[in-house]
Amino acid sequence: MTIDISLSTVVDSYWLELKKAVVESGLELQNVEKAFLYSEKAHFGQRRESGEPYISHPVWVAKVMAQLEVGEEAVMAALLHDCVEDTSVTVDDIAMEFGDEIALLVSGLTEVKKKTHGIEVHKTNIEVFRNFLFSSVNDVRVLIIRLVDKLHNGLTVGYLPKERQIKFAKRVFGIYGPVAEYVGLHYFKRVLEDIAYRILYPKSAKRLEIEIEKNSKEERVAMAKIIGDIEKMMKINNIHEYEIQSRIKSLYSSHLKVSKYGLEHGLKDRVGIRVLVKNIADCYTVLGLIHSKYPYIEEEFKDYISSPKVNGYRSIQTTFGWRDGVSVEVQIRTFEMHEFNEFGPASHIAYKLGKNVDGGVGLEWVRDLVKWQKGDNNINNYRINVLERFVYVFTPKGDTIQLPAGSTALDFAYKVHTEIGDRCVGVKINQKMGKIDTVLKTGDYVEILTNKKINANKNWLRFVVTPWAKEHIRKVTLDK
Repeated sequence: MTIDISLSTVVDSYWLELKKAVVESGLELQNVEKAFLYSEKAHFGQRRESGEPYISHPVWVAKVMAQLEVGEEAVMAALLHDCVEDTSVTVDDIAMEFGDEIALLVSGLTEVKKKTHGIEVHKTNIEVFRNFLFSSVNDVRVLIIRLVDKLHNGLTVGYLPKERQIKFAKRVFGIYGPVAEYVGLHYFKRVLEDIAYRILYPKSAKRLEIEIEKNSKEERVAMAKIIGDIEKMMKINNIHEYEIQSRIKSLYSSHLKVSKYGLEHGLKDRVGIRVLVKNIADCYTVLGLIHSKYPYIEEEFKDYISSPKVNGYRSIQTTFGWRDGVSVEVQIRTFEMHEFNEFGPASHIAYKLGKNVDGGVGLEWVRDLVKWQKGDNNINNYRINVLERFVYVFTPKGDTIQLPAGSTALDFAYKVHTEIGDRCVGVKINQKMGKIDTVLKTGDYVEILTNKKINANKNWLRFVVTPWAKEHIRKVTLDK
């Protein structure tokens, strides 16, 4: 397919909106404008559920990608990401017009959408499904564009039928929220989870919003005032190398806290401030200055610098009352501690990945995910290789099974259960008959054919941690 860009009907307002974000991000306009015109022409006449021209969606995604400073290619891929799915444009067309790198990004997005479409995510296999999602791409920009795409869908989800809203919300909690956390897009995670919480638990969300609103103004005043006080303290005491970060807990995060501690305590410390400084001496100087200004709550003071957690986490955490039932948590740490806490073995992200992926994953991959900027020579900084050791395949019911790379259909049968492997006489792969020694690929649907009906009352879907070859599984079973 060839599109005559010169004949495109340009939606001026959308282009001006995107142009502003591109210029502010320091990107070149020429190639982005070409991608915009191409996408606008390809989607001409299509509309979103909201009634807006379809181009409004890729423009929104592209604008956010520009603001994230992931590079020109990601912005262009965001503009083109739905062309292959929703128009007659092919990946080859995009490669011819815009080059291989952008075509690969668009292709990656298309593949992820195909592989995940219609899959039911069950509580028992959510972590494995997330790993499958990661294994389906080899470029972190694909995941980021996909998340931004989902964020815009979430912000406009009210135009969808209720049934589709509920399905979207469940996938946010099961997939997209945790994935956003893994790639460092914590703000996106909070927004998505708040949207999902309001959809799935509207009455609870409404009640909590009413409670939060009572102190919301005071929380914003507290945060601004305390940050201002800390900045003055830094200046007076000649502490020049520092950074102050702040947040107010999201609706869903507040819900989790209230569920755990009750309404009164759960809504107290929604205001959080983090102070990063150069060295340990500065940490204690800042602590002393803050405590001299604000009386702290003794039982909530933790000094994990002098006594680090067993996982290596180091930070000072102190909480003090403000007024009108509002309290503020302050974390104080060095830049080095922050780097380790956020991206090292002690981090929430690295811990989750290391615990749930065989062999562990940690510092190097998470760093690569968060530090998106392009290298001097090529695009390797964007590539994900850590999960190449696994393939992810599906049962007929949509459960996700993780297997070592090179595993066969017979290995799959034994992964599901020993007796299924013992009775395996054939296999269907993607609804076609195959051999039991066929090497499986990520995304395959696998159905095992047995020579005897399996007792449906038994729990054959539990995952057993045993070797993959038949004789080894038999040995482990006998040893028990």
